[in-house]
Amino acid sequence: MKWGLICNSKRKKSLSLGIDIYDFLLEYGEIFSELSFAKEIEKKGYSLENINKNSDIVITIGGDGTILRALRTIEKPIFSINSGGMGFLSEVESKYSIEGLKKVIDGDYNIENRSKLKITLDGNRLPDATNEVTIQTAKIAKIMYYQIIVENELLETTGADGVILSTPTGSTSYALSVGGPILDPAVNAILIAPIAPFRLSARPWVVPLSKKINIKILPKSKATKIVIDGQYSKDVSHNSNIIVTGSEKTAKFVRFGESFYQMVRMKLVR
Repeated sequence: MKWGLICNSKRKKSLSLGIDIYDFLLEYGEIFSELSFAKEIEKKGYSLENINKNSDIVITIGGDGTILRALRTIEKPIFSINSGGMGFLSEVESKYSIEGLKKVIDGDYNIENRSKLKITLDGNRLPDATNEVTIQTAKIAKIMYYQIIVENELLETTGADGVILSTPTGSTSYALSVGGPILDPAVNAILIAPIAPFRLSARPWVVPLSKKINIKILPKSKATKIVIDGQYSKDVSHNSNIIVTGSEKTAKFVRFGESFYQMVRMKLVR
């Protein structure tokens, strides 16, 4: 087995756990450690591109941010260990990490595929989104004005702090905080949710994943930006052509059988 190892080395808890996991895995195959983690343990490091190319399973140690950072590049199955906060996307908590790895080594797991979003800006493809892409005002207390166009048909024109386009995975993240519904990951859909809209009738929409969505920023908007999974951002303007649709790529997670509904009860309803 070839293992990729991505760790949030800035957190002492994650780093300590990463060292334990590295030592454990030495008996079970070749390890390709991310550069920053490898530097901490004085081992050879690899870029995320090389980890994706060479690994069979990629282990992430940290919180959801570490997973989302990895998924900008990683297309191989991810076994996620939570050593951060809520860890909604993670499969096991840190205290069960070795037990979980033994199950992976024994092949006692399945792969869950999650939808991602494809985003193009002026014809150039940006990183895919696992959770969401937001188009938002770059200045505090300033409203941006935009139109949402779905398959060449106008859905909404409004002013707001911004708009979120979310996968079902992201429906339990930023989109949830602005009043969006929770979507089962098996639903092939995009959730469109305005952020603090200045219009009573502005409400979240759920549209098929196959639909092409164009976000048109209106000229009277001030500075605006596009943000993908909280990891990537770029300035945009009323001249920008922003297109969002379902990606041909998916996020692959190692799972042990716990259902999405169990995860919602454990993580969100407590």
